[in-house]
Amino acid sequence: MKKTQDIIGLPVFSVVDGRQVGQVKDLVINPEEGRVEYLLVSDGSWYVGARVLPFDRVMGVGEHAVTTESENNITSIAEAAKANDLLKRNVELKGNRLLTDRGDFIGKVTEYQLDENSGIITSLYFQRSEDAAAEELDAQQVLTYGSDVVVVRYQQSALGSTPASAESPAETGKPDQTETGEMDGAALFKKRQREYLIGKKAMRDLRGQDGQIIIAEGTIITEALIDLAEQHNKFVELSQIVK
Repeated sequence: MKKTQDIIGLPVFSVVDGRQVGQVKDLVINPEEGRVEYLLVSDGSWYVGARVLPFDRVMGVGEHAVTTESENNITSIAEAAKANDLLKRNVELKGNRLLTDRGDFIGKVTEYQLDENSGIITSLYFQRSEDAAAEELDAQQVLTYGSDVVVVRYQQSALGSTPASAESPAETGKPDQTETGEMDGAALFKKRQREYLIGKKAMRDLRGQDGQIIIAEGTIITEALIDLAEQHNKFVELSQIVK
């Protein structure tokens, strides 16, 4: 796992050419998939020569450098329509506020961690106040990565006790909705993931644990194929190979 501070600033090297082809300046997030989709790369003429490297073209993220097979994998922002669209949406994590699905602000994101192999965001780090110590939140609790707020499922054990201003179920006469809220939020997030995948094309074969092809390269994704991928515990991998 890598934090953004471990990646931003690293030089980018082309393995084929054996030379440095840029430097990581920022990470571009795909909010629907909850992962880093591109690395924003500078070639020395920042914002004049701003380019992007698709995360699935990254060979490795090491302690001292990022590697990719060839400089040809890095394209200008103008030529990468999807990257351009994601940048225009302006979804930033660091500095963004955390809002629970109950409507309570709990802090501000200070850092996040990702799987350096897939780009999937695994953890968020946040502070409840400027003087408070940083706390870690499992990214599976995230319902929405937005431009204004990051919405997370309320969980008493993970996010602390209910705010003092909130009334208990006994005081309001209403049933405790914590459990149903978590179920509805999780279902909504999964529904959005499935909707995103339907109609996409598999860019390479998806194989099961036994090596057999589950979904062949070039196949258009349907609900039935998503169900099949889930049966083989390959849902996350499926989201990484479609376009």
